[in-house]
Amino acid sequence: MDSEAKDAHWGDDRAREPALSESQPAAFLAALAGHRAEIGTAHPLAIVIVRLDRFQFACETIGSRRTRLLRAEVKSRIAGVGVMPAVMHWLSPADLGIACLLPATAEEMAELSQSIATALRLPYSVDGFELFLSCSIGTAIDSPESATERNLQQAFDAMLQINRRGGGGIANASQPVSPRMVTLLAALPEAVSRGEFSLQLQPRALFDTAEIAAYTVRLRWHHPVLGRISPQDFLPAVEALGMMREVGHWLVQQLLQLIQESKHVAKVQFTLLASSPQLLADDAITMLQRAVETSGISPDRLCVEVPVQCISAVADATQKAARLHDCGIQISLSDFTDDQVSRHALALVAPDMVMLDARHLGSSAQARDAATLLRAACVFARSRGVAVHARGVETRAQLEAVRDWGCDGVQGYLLAQPFPAQWLVQTHAAVAERARQLLRPTNLV
Repeated sequence: MDSEAKDAHWGDDRAREPALSESQPAAFLAALAGHRAEIGTAHPLAIVIVRLDRFQFACETIGSRRTRLLRAEVKSRIAGVGVMPAVMHWLSPADLGIACLLPATAEEMAELSQSIATALRLPYSVDGFELFLSCSIGTAIDSPESATERNLQQAFDAMLQINRRGGGGIANASQPVSPRMVTLLAALPEAVSRGEFSLQLQPRALFDTAEIAAYTVRLRWHHPVLGRISPQDFLPAVEALGMMREVGHWLVQQLLQLIQESKHVAKVQFTLLASSPQLLADDAITMLQRAVETSGISPDRLCVEVPVQCISAVADATQKAARLHDCGIQISLSDFTDDQVSRHALALVAPDMVMLDARHLGSSAQARDAATLLRAACVFARSRGVAVHARGVETRAQLEAVRDWGCDGVQGYLLAQPFPAQWLVQTHAAVAERARQLLRPTNLV
């Protein structure tokens, strides 16, 4: 189970998050002013900012011509929602600004946003490429007596809050994004039985063979009313209710079934993200041991990944790591870098691999010495005989950087975005081909 947060900003997910520049929204604001001149000032407008999550990285795969077709299809779908007349203008390659007459009630405003999200969530077919796009949506009200530029910024900021939590959601500038804890506590007890939890997979490939070696397993919760809820929001509620064992049992059973169903297609490892110390409790480890013993699968098909910061909070971390290793389950340390906390965690649990976070590599959002620390961490781990993989690789420049450091493998949107676990049998071949094209060793070209 995981907790992830992705950074984003106006027009470039890899850089810092400044206020809107004067040039980027200028055309949209001019069109909005013209729209208001036509309808008058008696009615407020709804401003909707839509970010197509990780759209720029999908475009790198399909090419510029197909990208233009895809963008045209996005606008066509929104126009078909039935909120016209409206202003629609691309604010950046992935961000679309929309302005229309404000619905009569807040409920209708939410319905409008949900209708847009539903329309954009349907699969796209562009010259033989099938894509699935999620979107982050932020909304604000633009009344005649308020500053339109500020309202646009507020809608954009609301969208960013969703995008940072992994995308695929809606936020109103006047309302908090995260569901209140009391709401989550009320909704969680029946979530498993109602089938609201699901698994997503993201592949990891090896540089030396250009093959898919593993899939990281991510837990997702989609509530019929609250929508997609970020793990960083719902996992604390799961812990507060004492449901970690129940959810963990469900996750393991789903994963074992997936491994059995895909054993002839994808003989790879599956990594479980243990972002909470409770996920390394004695009963959780016992559950994994029994799962291996009763399922008949090879134990090295499973890996448990723990953030280095959690190790100090795990009682008897060395002994618990040994229990996992004794039954053949591998261990990975995430968020590894060149600091004392990481080195101490490595010494305590003797992991099979470590994960470096390369999401901001090469961007202005990255600390000045971050690349140096990551490279040193790679060298240090490999000198101890530990495999090193880089997560969050989204550009070819990042790919080449971590390859030059000596990383063994790579994971990120440049290789493939997460997809529903039930698609594995049908999707693995395409993901494997993408890995071969992207990572093929030069001596095999």
